[in-house]
Amino acid sequence: MKRETKISIAILVVGFFAIALYWFSDNKRGYSIEDERLVLPKRGEDDFSSLREVKEYLEDIKEALVKTDGVVPLDSSEIDSKAQEVQEFLLHNRAFLSDTRDAQGRLEHNDMMTIRPAIVSALSSQTKALCQATLCYQAEKYNFVTNTTTRAIVDVKNRKLLELKRFSQMQPDISKRLRNIAKVIALNAPQIKRELGRTPSLKDMSMANVRGSLNNSPCENENHLCVAPTFSYHNKEEALWAIVDLSDLKLVAAKWAGLGKTTTPSCISERSFQNREIMENYCQKDTLYSQDGWSLAYRITGSDGLEIIDATFNGQAVLKSAKIVDWHVAYKAKEGASSLGSSESYVAGRRIEYVKDKNDSFRFGYNDAMGCPMYSTSVVLPFNTPQIESIVKDGKEIGFYILQDYRNPKWPMACNYRYENRFEFYRDGSFRVVGVNIGRGCGENALYRPVMRIDLDLGAESFYKYENGLWQKWLTEQSDFQRDAKEYYKDKYLYKIENQKYGYFIEPNRGEFNDNSRGDNATLFATRFKSGEGDEDLLTLGSCCKLDEDGVERYIDSHESIDNQDIVLWYVPRIQNDARAGHEYCWADTVLEDGKLVVKEYPCIVGPKFVPIQ
Repeated sequence: MKRETKISIAILVVGFFAIALYWFSDNKRGYSIEDERLVLPKRGEDDFSSLREVKEYLEDIKEALVKTDGVVPLDSSEIDSKAQEVQEFLLHNRAFLSDTRDAQGRLEHNDMMTIRPAIVSALSSQTKALCQATLCYQAEKYNFVTNTTTRAIVDVKNRKLLELKRFSQMQPDISKRLRNIAKVIALNAPQIKRELGRTPSLKDMSMANVRGSLNNSPCENENHLCVAPTFSYHNKEEALWAIVDLSDLKLVAAKWAGLGKTTTPSCISERSFQNREIMENYCQKDTLYSQDGWSLAYRITGSDGLEIIDATFNGQAVLKSAKIVDWHVAYKAKEGASSLGSSESYVAGRRIEYVKDKNDSFRFGYNDAMGCPMYSTSVVLPFNTPQIESIVKDGKEIGFYILQDYRNPKWPMACNYRYENRFEFYRDGSFRVVGVNIGRGCGENALYRPVMRIDLDLGAESFYKYENGLWQKWLTEQSDFQRDAKEYYKDKYLYKIENQKYGYFIEPNRGEFNDNSRGDNATLFATRFKSGEGDEDLLTLGSCCKLDEDGVERYIDSHESIDNQDIVLWYVPRIQNDARAGHEYCWADTVLEDGKLVVKEYPCIVGPKFVPIQ
């Protein structure tokens, strides 16, 4: 090989190497998927009903449910005179309106989306021949409840319906009105203003009618009608995508991305947004927070829900860890247990257990774990990032709470669940560990048992129960049934835990917290801290359906001393759900209201409060 050839090859190799080095370098211009920045709404920032355009639209929906079979018509300013004639004809046509009611005859919300001269590609060969001799218009209507588009081809001159097609799970081009509503929501969304550092202007926006829910919806619910107004800044080579859900009239998420160098929101779901945000910022690291004298850290665990760690109040240690490690769910069947022992199987990722009970009946159910959205075996996953809100009483702020919402993807459908972990911290130094269940579950006879693990940080601790008018010290590991208690100290406190200098009364929930609770009816366990007994993520603990076992029993050793030791408290409420009309509890239902499906929630709220001993 000649010397010149060798040099040329060497230059070529070096060139390829330089290009590769640049391409994979972090210093090159432009964006990658990892560089994209996510913006999620804060709790309480999803109500846009006070905006004039939204308010008028909601009023028109209610009027349509009375006057036009649930169909919101297009305004005359959006369509020409011929289209107005077509609309008037279709709003009185039985065939066109035949899908506007559900099986019980209740009206569903529909919108007329477009009415325009028919285009050839929308016509069948037969209709195409007819429309060559007369003026034809095509009209499209969208059913928000069933996610169905209806297309009608109309002979305008003869006022005749030539063709009618319905497209299930498909969405049309949106009306000018909905496009304007999407713009108004994006322009007024608090999170967009915060992200831009100012109130954006209309000239900054484009693509307000670009849908993202026909394929790979940007909305969490792919059956919702969504669009993505975009604020573009070419000098920075980036754009902020504001993803608006027109079914619920809210902004669901926003995303910074490089212009022309990354995927669009129509290829990235709201769920994937949240998953990445949660994994990176709450599963893979602790978050520090301070307020009202409290300093603490919190994180989302792999299978034990939201965990509070290293909490202090005014510099004094309070909590090493607090979390809800499982939700046990049990259902009762009336008969069929004669040939059944305890057994199990797996359905949709859950271990389903069957346990023989009394009177030839049996219980079945499972243990639900709450965990990180990725690399976790949990079935009930975070719905959003942790939220921090104020606790207000009689108009005064008295503390704050940290909340994590966990849901099955198809909640509130049957056999789907929604749980909330909530930790309340008060300005007087008290705190409460709270579990919230919002159903819906698999039936009306469910028994729920959240397993709470609470490890205070008081040093050498002693534990007491109030009975016979005295505080009785527990010397060894044991358990107690709150529901059997006959007296409470100051009519509030059943237990206390303290060291030589300070401690906490424990107030079990009996419905006194003004949250419509029917009480905890809890079992409490006190164990000595041992590594591997819940200090790290726990696998499923105990049986879902053996009601005389909560799973913590395995850690109880009646000979193990807990006096002046590091004590771990396990608190397991017992909740019966209720689906009776007017008495709903631990329940959720979807009803048709004002022409759209609305979720009604009936939560059950449980958990003890810890009050400083003065």
